[in-house]
Amino acid sequence: MNSRNHSIGRNKAGRRYRTAGVLVAATVTAGLLGGCGQSQSSWIAGKYTKAGSGTYRSPKPPRTVASEIGRKFKPIDRVDDMATMGPNGGIFMRYPKLVVGVLPNGTGSRITVDNPRGGYSRHYSHVAGRWSSPGSNGWNSRGAASFRGGGPGSGK
Repeated sequence: MNSRNHSIGRNKAGRRYRTAGVLVAATVTAGLLGGCGQSQSSWIAGKYTKAGSGTYRSPKPPRTVASEIGRKFKPIDRVDDMATMGPNGGIFMRYPKLVVGVLPNGTGSRITVDNPRGGYSRHYSHVAGRWSSPGSNGWNSRGAASFRGGGPGSGK
């Protein structure tokens, strides 16, 4: 075998190892990011019993359910008024494009999943003093209304 053929053989083997390394790295990365691509609403729908449109039930108490959801998806903000309102209160989690309410339901919980405007309106009496009204595109990661102004003089 001449030196040219020998280096071609090494290049093919090197490419195979690099390709295998890239595939292993991609697989490990995908595994680590596992739930990152999954939305809060689809995860909730898969974990809890559907009770109606955007409403789910769990036999677990509200604080337990809210902790499960909050561990899986860290909210921008969380309001818990159960200590002051008891069975009339709830735990409300704000995400950029979603509001999740976890309310007492007998010994278990009722979970509501709404878009920002719907969730803010539904739970207004619980969150109005704490959250700003959402913008046309929900909230940004800091919790501010995500709305780019318009009209005369905007962008100048």
